[in-house]
Amino acid sequence: MLILLDISVQEGEECHSFPELIKETNMAFCAGCGSNVPSGSGFCTNCGQPANAEQTTVKVAPAQPVRVAEQKFFEADGVLVTNTRFVRGNETFAMSGVTSVRAHTVVPPKTGPIILIIFGAIIGLASLQSSLSGVLVGVVVIGLGILWFRGIKNSYFVRLVTASGERDAVSSFDANYIGGIVDAVNQAIIHRG
Repeated sequence: MLILLDISVQEGEECHSFPELIKETNMAFCAGCGSNVPSGSGFCTNCGQPANAEQTTVKVAPAQPVRVAEQKFFEADGVLVTNTRFVRGNETFAMSGVTSVRAHTVVPPKTGPIILIIFGAIIGLASLQSSLSGVLVGVVVIGLGILWFRGIKNSYFVRLVTASGERDAVSSFDANYIGGIVDAVNQAIIHRG
């Protein structure tokens, strides 16, 4: 005996549960083992039981990926972070390829201004007994060294880790800005699951 499953939609009828049904397939199921019985076959190909009933037309939808609505986590200064993408200027990274993110700091060397300050101190001390102009030159050199020292800033980067390696995606002298982007990318990674 053959049991038929009828989930077809009659012509002119709308299927409100599955509006995307587009492909018709003939299907029958074996009463003995529950396997699909091919169209036009006299016997079940799995257990060999005779198939004497008519077959049923079923409309089947093709498999489609589930689309998740895009959610913004960060947008400022040409940087956009959503649950599906990371955009910086004209470059886009798929969030599905990002495995982790971290902030990276580069501290530039400060040996140049320190050497200039020491040199200015040597000039000032050496000319202390001979001339006032030498002392002024030493003070000016020390002042330039201090300005140079104070002008050196750390560079902060958003470092993305993907299957192809690590990549510095955004750089700035503002640690809070980079921290906000890193937090947003972490939230996007968590949100995507």
